[in-house]
Amino acid sequence: MIHLTGSQTPFQRWQVQVLLLALLLLLLSGCGFKLRGLYDIPESLKQVTLLSDSNDSRLENILKQALEANGVEITGQAPYRIELMEQRFDRRTLSLDSSARASEYELRGEVTFRVTNQDGEELLPARSLISERSYNVDSSNITASDSQEPVLRQQMHQDLAQQIMRQYIRLRPPASAN
Repeated sequence: MIHLTGSQTPFQRWQVQVLLLALLLLLLSGCGFKLRGLYDIPESLKQVTLLSDSNDSRLENILKQALEANGVEITGQAPYRIELMEQRFDRRTLSLDSSARASEYELRGEVTFRVTNQDGEELLPARSLISERSYNVDSSNITASDSQEPVLRQQMHQDLAQQIMRQYIRLRPPASAN
């Protein structure tokens, strides 16, 4: 039996710590814990072609990274295609301060995508996904306020890419598909 008392050697305390850490990791893996953004991708969906009509490739690049991080190969000869059809990112003023300057903004990103097979048959019809963020503008520290928007836009791109991933992995290909 292990007792945690002051009479233990450093090696014994280290053994207890390692044992507790191993037990904690075992419990976490047993409850289904996964790092955010990692998914179990069905074998049939492990190859995809990624197409985009947009001149802005940020969402496409982030989606590509997310797919590859989950073991999906991006190739031109894949049985399925994720088509990013339309992307729109807007900023609007939510509130004004006493001097009629913007004190709060809302960022809104929207992407329309669909999933087709090699023959162009829609497996997941076109749908729109939305990500929104808002932030306050500090008129006394305009530099810090200006640096918020690019960070939030990056988060929105990541959020939209994760939403597309979740939709894609739920796809149930027809029984005759590869």
